[in-house]
Amino acid sequence: MAIANFLALLLYLVCGAALIRRFTQNDQKINLEIPIGILTLLALIFHASDIFFTMKVVEGWDLGLFSSLSIATWLMALIAFSLGNNNQPAHPGMLVYPIAAISLILKATLPSQHLTQLSSPAVEWHVLLSLAAYSLFTLAALNALVLAIQEKQLRQRHIVGILGKLPPLQTLETSLFQLISIGFILLTVGLITGFVFVDDFFSQHLAHKTVLSIIAWFVFATLLWGRYQYGWRSRTAIKWTLTGFVLLVLAYFGSKLVLEFMLNKP
Repeated sequence: MAIANFLALLLYLVCGAALIRRFTQNDQKINLEIPIGILTLLALIFHASDIFFTMKVVEGWDLGLFSSLSIATWLMALIAFSLGNNNQPAHPGMLVYPIAAISLILKATLPSQHLTQLSSPAVEWHVLLSLAAYSLFTLAALNALVLAIQEKQLRQRHIVGILGKLPPLQTLETSLFQLISIGFILLTVGLITGFVFVDDFFSQHLAHKTVLSIIAWFVFATLLWGRYQYGWRSRTAIKWTLTGFVLLVLAYFGSKLVLEFMLNKP
């Protein structure tokens, strides 16, 4: 398990550094000297192996803070790998892969002492759907931050240097709403399965998480409605996206941080 963790984070760092190097190079003709796609695939395999071995050791799901973060970042890395084109300068992996590496470091150095036994396969699906939704919304938040930087530079007529290598504003906006739309569907199904299959929210310290998740659901629902009805874009979309993302972070990872490390509760 430790070996898989180390190899995955090492490969993520190598891939992330290689992608960043290419993005910051002035010479557009510079190609990567390493097979970045193969190395990323190996990183995903080792990362998945680390998750699998952790589940095998604890005989179930380890839903501690950093174990959950590791699963979420694996999903993020998988999506970035699937969506990214190795020939494009602004590959999403240059942001996502270092984040995945950091999550593996945190998981290895700060292991959780709070294991959760899931009551049924339906609850397992609820957890997976929720983590997948969080992963997509995290990617959407990163997209929104890049969009905010590009829009600011565009307004100041300073799109030069490496910022000129970013995708067009319209492409980023389209990608943003695609991520939000899919994430919203997964979050909706995750909330429904949670209400149906999870028992006793209060004894499991899930009430605050549920309330914040529902508020975030309304935020993203309003954003999608505004996009469809009024054509919301750019700064409006950025503000709503980041607001919903912060609510989700507080709902799951923020609540786990308080419970596990401040109140010492599972």
